[in-house]
Amino acid sequence: MNKMSETKEIKNYRIESGIRRGKEIKITIDGKPARAYEGETIGAVLAAAGYRKIRRAPQRKDPRGLYCCMGSCYGCLVTVDGQPNVRACVTRVEPGQKIELQDGFGWIDMDMPGPKPGRLIHQQTELVIIGGGPAGLSAAVVAAKMGAHVLVIDENLLSGGQIYRQLPQPFQVDNPAALGIDYADGQALLSQVEQLSNRITICNDALVWAVFDSRQLAITRGSELVLLEAKAIIAATGANERPVPVPGWTLPGVMTAGGAQVLMKSQRVRPGTRVLLAGTGPLQLVVANQMLDAGMDVVAVAESASTRSAWRYLPDLIRQPGLIKQGLSYMYRLRKTGVQMLQPWVLQAVEGDHQVQRAVLGKVDSQCRSIPGYTTAVDVDTVCLGYGLIPSVWLTTMLGCRHVYNPMVGGWVPYYNEHMQTDQTGVFVAGDGAGIAGVLVARRQGTIAGLYAAAHAGVISTEQAARAAHVERRALTSLRKFRRAMDHVYRIYPELYANISDETIVCRCEGITAGEIRNAVRAGTLNLNDIKKRTRTGMGYCQGTHCTPVVAAMLAREFGAKTEDIELMTTRPPARPIPLSLLMGDVKGNI
Repeated sequence: MNKMSETKEIKNYRIESGIRRGKEIKITIDGKPARAYEGETIGAVLAAAGYRKIRRAPQRKDPRGLYCCMGSCYGCLVTVDGQPNVRACVTRVEPGQKIELQDGFGWIDMDMPGPKPGRLIHQQTELVIIGGGPAGLSAAVVAAKMGAHVLVIDENLLSGGQIYRQLPQPFQVDNPAALGIDYADGQALLSQVEQLSNRITICNDALVWAVFDSRQLAITRGSELVLLEAKAIIAATGANERPVPVPGWTLPGVMTAGGAQVLMKSQRVRPGTRVLLAGTGPLQLVVANQMLDAGMDVVAVAESASTRSAWRYLPDLIRQPGLIKQGLSYMYRLRKTGVQMLQPWVLQAVEGDHQVQRAVLGKVDSQCRSIPGYTTAVDVDTVCLGYGLIPSVWLTTMLGCRHVYNPMVGGWVPYYNEHMQTDQTGVFVAGDGAGIAGVLVARRQGTIAGLYAAAHAGVISTEQAARAAHVERRALTSLRKFRRAMDHVYRIYPELYANISDETIVCRCEGITAGEIRNAVRAGTLNLNDIKKRTRTGMGYCQGTHCTPVVAAMLAREFGAKTEDIELMTTRPPARPIPLSLLMGDVKGNI
């Protein structure tokens, strides 16, 4: 592989095609004026201004930048108007904001007025859906059509989830085609939600952080703490990208493939100039093509899976000819434009002085075992990691649902029956949070969950739900066979985690290294909760979201633990950081 070739010069990291931004507003970053527009996030403004290093981590003082761009990793914390620990990637800019890049935990400006006590509100509803992506919105639409009153709690600023990411309201779309088919599909689904607004209420920028007795959900919404009781609950919490640590993976400029996609789709900002994508699965092809559309220099796509045996699964793969055709078109375009397609290769390390400067790749066999003598380095300023997805199960864990480890998914999934109901009566799941299967499956699962949740809430009968769900079930049979075939083709093997040196950081929040985790295991434990107590792994802001799967993989690969015997870390409230002021409010009535 050739090293640095002539790099495209990008003077404006904002993507101007297809949209018009809102009004330009004035803010400062570390005292310097910065260009910002209404509706943009602080993270997008920083990326557009060329800021790679956003924060120094508290423990090791190592530099960090944008990583997930979805608010789940807490790596992009900044200080805003004297208030530290604000997530840049999910916080919108406001006129006159004073943004400061943060060192460690930051400092509180004692001259600033303290936060006002929050309001405590008790609320009841027939059906609550946690997650406003394709699964959650599909569930809301069908349940509302059946007559249910539905409350959707969505952590994002705008509904749509990762696939149907929408643009901020101040942005105007001049050319919808430039935004891709997912944007149009999302608009169509959101239009259905809007038509049912008399029965569907969506609370954006709202966060579930605890589950109390009788399945009472604790939700933060602005300055309000809502204690919510519902007759039925649908968890449509989606997924997180699989973390695969290598030396240097915490450097600014290393992002998840989904994080880069968020910047491009919902903020129209390029995540970098010269990029390498390393991972497995079709998402890499999608993101690489979106980067080409954005005018970025895609150096290479490194695929860890060997697809030579894909022919074995051809009968199930051809069940979805449209998806196969789309994937082949992505590959054709990448090859035509000179993007190097490396297969099977994996990322072994990222190098750079305070930010990404190069990536080291290694060739592997069909089970991800390194082949000696086959390594290469490529000069890039951005590395996107895309080794598939893992279901986000923190909510179903807190709801007491039973979970099983699925080796094909490479993570835990909640048990559910044909009605999408878990072993907890009245608790349903749908979408990637119930097992990674893609948007088409997510929408049909959401519809089934919405029907049976409405039946559980007493809005319709179980017989009515069964009749309405019949068509969805038939379609799911074909889609699931296709998905299982894809899981086999892009299987995650234990050797994918072979490049985690003792010095490699595993817990991004607490700065805990693989060596510290190995020492804890050697001291006599294979229990995730014990490792957490001994090392603080999983005690940080993200509450183990990005380190628990890695530690489980290390236990299985290096210490002979059976994955089915590894119990999840206990999820304790608050499952997400919340301001203490919310716990100081007066009790208010129903709203």
